[in-house]
Amino acid sequence: MPQATKRERAASAAAPDRADGIADALTAAIGALKRGIGDPEAGARAFLLGHVARLAPVRATDLAEHVHLDLSTISRHLRGLEESGLLERSPDPDDRRASLLSVTDEGRVVLERATAARTALFATATSAWTDAEVDELVRLLHRLSDDLENQ
Repeated sequence: MPQATKRERAASAAAPDRADGIADALTAAIGALKRGIGDPEAGARAFLLGHVARLAPVRATDLAEHVHLDLSTISRHLRGLEESGLLERSPDPDDRRASLLSVTDEGRVVLERATAARTALFATATSAWTDAEVDELVRLLHRLSDDLENQ
């Protein structure tokens, strides 16, 4: 009988609460993703760039609300992205006190590279999986996300 892997032993351990198992699995997966990406700052930049690209033009306050983070938390990252030439600000025509964020051409290149690296990481990690397994994971992650949003 083959010896159980570390992950299989952890999964079979007496965990009285399935919610803890879900939290542990998600934490492990996110940690592995961050390690796979390498540079945590690059991950944060890509995260914000991606949201700005989808929402642009967008106010920083609306972006913070969309990603469920405090404006103070993302302001430093936004400033760094702007200083790096990856984001640009323009006046908000509806409110002269505010500005709108959008991704620059250079920012789009950085975002495309980050997206390609993330795609390659997931493709490699799931290369031994069947299409049905990948589809099921995607379906269940969307279901979990929807259910968490509807709490």
